[in-house]
Amino acid sequence: MTSKKKSRSKPVPDENPGLLRQMGQGLDKVLSRLNERGQKTPASPLDEAIMSGDFLAIWPRVEEILSPQDSENAWSQNILSLILSFSGLTWAFLTEMLPGDPTHFVILAHQPQQPKLALRHPIDSGLAGWVHVKLDALALPTLTGAEKVASIFHPGDPLKNATSFYGWPLISNQTLRGSLLLAGSDGKTLAAEQLSFLDCLALRLAAHLHQDRLTSRVVELSRLDPQTGLPHRSYFIERLERLVNLFGVQGQSVTLTLLSVSGLGRFAAAHNQEDARSLLRSLAQQLLQHSGPDWELGHVSYGLFALAAPASERQTLEKTLLLFQKRLSDWPIPTRSGRVSFVYHQAQVAFPEDGTKAELLLEAALTSLSAVG
Repeated sequence: MTSKKKSRSKPVPDENPGLLRQMGQGLDKVLSRLNERGQKTPASPLDEAIMSGDFLAIWPRVEEILSPQDSENAWSQNILSLILSFSGLTWAFLTEMLPGDPTHFVILAHQPQQPKLALRHPIDSGLAGWVHVKLDALALPTLTGAEKVASIFHPGDPLKNATSFYGWPLISNQTLRGSLLLAGSDGKTLAAEQLSFLDCLALRLAAHLHQDRLTSRVVELSRLDPQTGLPHRSYFIERLERLVNLFGVQGQSVTLTLLSVSGLGRFAAAHNQEDARSLLRSLAQQLLQHSGPDWELGHVSYGLFALAAPASERQTLEKTLLLFQKRLSDWPIPTRSGRVSFVYHQAQVAFPEDGTKAELLLEAALTSLSAVG
């Protein structure tokens, strides 16, 4: 976005108006365009519904869908169903950026369901990628030439009959949260007042995703170990249970590794507690940087890290463990008596061979670790 220079003799307007003002401006555009259409052409049945104030009547339903009382994740499907019902288009998608991964986005919801459509995509693929990368709305009422039709997500996606495409980036607090994507078939397009209404709705969805992320973060903070930022024992077991259930349905194995660093407590008591905390944070960051998207990490006890990974990612896991050991051995903690060495042990167990439940799996790993130590 570019900003024009303002004369010092004139008041400078707010370059970043609040959400309510932006929504108000969007609704003003809707009303003005409705009036223009009513003056120029006879109203069709859809135009008559719009002229009677249906667009404004939609907002209470939008707020009802986005209210905290709505069931978890149901709001995304419900809002897309609402959009399709008044737009007349064929497909609707809501995407979300992955935390810590600026190169991919995920499809949070889509209507109607497309079972063959992958949920995770590179940010630079297809028309959806254009919206994410350019951070600008994209309206293509015509996609001509069957062999030249731009794919929505990637050249191999199953959406072959799109004739129009509309996309809005969802930006809140100067951060891209995701996008709202619509596509039509059989020549279906959006009228000007519908575009203005969806401009306004995109602002509301961006704010909702931002609020959702903040709420999730507050809840997450109560579940994380403050020393490392990783899930504490109870929350890790909860997440591990979900992971083994998922992979159990798919018939895949999971490797649970415990990484024990002994001597931190003695060092903190005798020398420098802040240095011990710094080492813990550094080790946790090392694991976070090199773990896969389907892994689960935890700090289940002081100096005891847990790492659950799909067995199919064995090589990546081994590399991560080696980097963890290297960070530990290279960590500079000088004392009066010289450099401090910490004792390191690790133990591994597998799901489902060593346990079919998260608690049993962790117990088997702790037993194995005590035998090693």
